[in-house]
Amino acid sequence: MRHFPYLCAGSARSKVTTMLSKLSPLVTALLIGGFAVAGAAPANADVIERYSLDFSTSGVVDDFCGSGLQPSFTYDQTGSGSAKTRGSELLWFHEETRVVQTFTYNGMTVTDIQPNTLAKDLKIVDNGDGTLSITVLLTGENRLIGSDGKLLAKGDGQIRRLLIFDTATGELISEEQIFGSTGTNDDFCEAILAHWGV
Repeated sequence: MRHFPYLCAGSARSKVTTMLSKLSPLVTALLIGGFAVAGAAPANADVIERYSLDFSTSGVVDDFCGSGLQPSFTYDQTGSGSAKTRGSELLWFHEETRVVQTFTYNGMTVTDIQPNTLAKDLKIVDNGDGTLSITVLLTGENRLIGSDGKLLAKGDGQIRRLLIFDTATGELISEEQIFGSTGTNDDFCEAILAHWGV
């Protein structure tokens, strides 16, 4: 799975509890939760909340991929998520999204399609000190298509991230990648800049 320095397609922890990240593209150097994995919750899981992850925006990217370029972009995300209990008071999140984003520079457009991304809490540990450790499993695929309709780059696979939350404030204290990508990892920035002749 590919990580983009121009995208943060986040994963909401829902209104019921804390937020994993806000749905705001082009704000961080890490994709915190855009790709995730499906998995059935145990039979005794109760759905507490279902929520929409539909989100669209557009604008101009400042210093795209460190190139100094300022292409325009559109970002469209559709999806849904759910918060469930699994025999305790802790909430487990599962999300599915589809993302299409385009970047246009000097009349040339590239389109990044993420057709089926899934996100799931894999493990939650109450650390007993007012914090929770949450292992999130993320998976999905990306296809980067150029102005001519040809495939420029692709990325797929799965990763795991460890998130530490403050249970009193719902604040994300820290995060780290604990399992690297298992799939194809083409350099999307390199492919886009080459396509634009930069």
